[in-house]
Amino acid sequence: MRAPKRPIHTVSTWVRRQPPKVKAFLAVVTGMAALVVLRFIVHDHDNLFVAAEAVHSIGIMVLIYKLTKEKTCAGLSLKSQELTAMFLAVRLYCSFVMEYDIHTLLDLATLVTTLWVIYMIRFNLKSSYMEDKDNFAIYYVVSGTMCSFSFVHSSIDVSSFIEQDFLGILCVSGSCFCTAPVACHAEHKDC
Repeated sequence: MRAPKRPIHTVSTWVRRQPPKVKAFLAVVTGMAALVVLRFIVHDHDNLFVAAEAVHSIGIMVLIYKLTKEKTCAGLSLKSQELTAMFLAVRLYCSFVMEYDIHTLLDLATLVTTLWVIYMIRFNLKSSYMEDKDNFAIYYVVSGTMCSFSFVHSSIDVSSFIEQDFLGILCVSGSCFCTAPVACHAEHKDC
């Protein structure tokens, strides 16, 4: 007699058989439900940020391990890594000036590992880097960040343009904008 299928296996098989649009819709709904659950479960949001920063740092360490083992960086965007390093450097500065706590150490760890990935792509794995496909202009992201700063901050004084407010907005919106080259690189072959 055959053993009955487990419910998780039945659900995963059903999801795999769905068209991509349905899978995307299910992913969005699941993500939104997870955010609602987190909103009601997590009372101290600082723990959530620490966990997110730790996962980011561990993820970059796993990327370094993969790059070291496979000896190739094909498909990886150097520009997105540079943007990530840029916003992490600003975030590290803001964290050092404003907080100086566990966030500072986690930002430092993530920045160091991101810089190591950039070093590996530029020097160790240069032959496998696809520069022709990684042609997203970084100034789009920086100018988008500055535009978001001008919308968020109502009174911009040119003399104090580079101040803590601007750097704070840069480190927050920079993390959002730095995924644009990754999405562009992943979606289009000739991006």
